[in-house]
Amino acid sequence: MPLRRPPDTGETLSDYFAFEEIFARVLGTADHELAASSKFLFWSGLAAGLALGLTFLAKVIFTHHAGEASPGILGNLLYPIGFIVIVIGRYQLFTENTLTPVALVLTKLASLANLLRLWLVVFAANMIGAMIDAAIVAYAEVLETDALNVAVEMGHHALGTSWLGLFSKALIAGGVVASMVWLIHAARDTMARITIVWMLMYFIGVGGFFHVVTSSVEVFFLAFRGETSFWALWPQFILPVFLGNTLGGIGFVAIVNYVQFGELESSSSLQRYGDRLTWREWIFGRSRVFGDERARVE
Repeated sequence: MPLRRPPDTGETLSDYFAFEEIFARVLGTADHELAASSKFLFWSGLAAGLALGLTFLAKVIFTHHAGEASPGILGNLLYPIGFIVIVIGRYQLFTENTLTPVALVLTKLASLANLLRLWLVVFAANMIGAMIDAAIVAYAEVLETDALNVAVEMGHHALGTSWLGLFSKALIAGGVVASMVWLIHAARDTMARITIVWMLMYFIGVGGFFHVVTSSVEVFFLAFRGETSFWALWPQFILPVFLGNTLGGIGFVAIVNYVQFGELESSSSLQRYGDRLTWREWIFGRSRVFGDERARVE
C-alpha cells in the first residue's frame, strides 16, 4: 500500500492548545475568581475543604484494607478523589489559587490587594472545612477501630516531620498542584482532566508530600482526639506547609510561565483586559481594569 504524503495545500489544525491559548484560559479563570464576592469564595472554599475530607477517608480506608503499615501504592489509590471533586465541581482551593490569580496579578491587570483578599477568604474556608471533616471522624463512629488506629498513625507521622522537612515536601506539592492547574486548562474534556488530576495528586500521596488542607485534616483529627494541642499545630505544622505550598505554586509554575509569556504581551490574551494598573492601583486597589471600565469587587 503506497504511503500517503501530507497535503501540499490547506490548513492544518492543531489538536492541542498553544502556550498562549492555555495562558489565556488561565487568565480567564483568574478573572472569574478575582471578580467573585467574598461570600461566594467562602462557600465555594468551604465546599472544597469538605471535599478533601474524602481524600483523608480514602487514605485511611485503603491503607487499612491493603494491610499497609502506612499509606503506600494501594493506600493512596484514591487520594486524588477530593481533588477530582474540586476540579470538576469548580470549587475554590487555596493551592490552586497560587497559579491562576497570580498570573493575572503578575501582568498588573489585577491588584495585589485583591489577590490577598482571595487567598485569605479561600484559605480560611478551606481550613474550616478541614476542621469539620476532622471533627466528624474524631467524634462520630465513621471508621472502625482498626481504621481509626491507621488515622492516628498517619497524624503522628505528619507531626513527627521536622519544620524544614514539612516546608520542603510542601514546596514540591505546591509545584505539583500548580502544574495540575496549568494542565487541566490545556485539556479539552472531562475525562482528560480527571486523568491529569488523578496522576499528579496520586504522586503527591505516594511521595509523602504535604498539602496544607489534606494534611491539616490528619493533624486536626489528632487535636480533636486530645492527642496534640490545637493551637500548637498552627506554627509547628500548618505554617511550614502553607509557606511551602504557596512558594511552590508561585515559583515553579506561575512565574516561569509568566516569563515565557513575556514575548506575547501584545497579544489579544492581555488586550481584552484593558490597560495595566498603575503601581498604586496594583498594590492597594481592589479594582480590575477592563478597557475604560472598572469593575469593583464586592
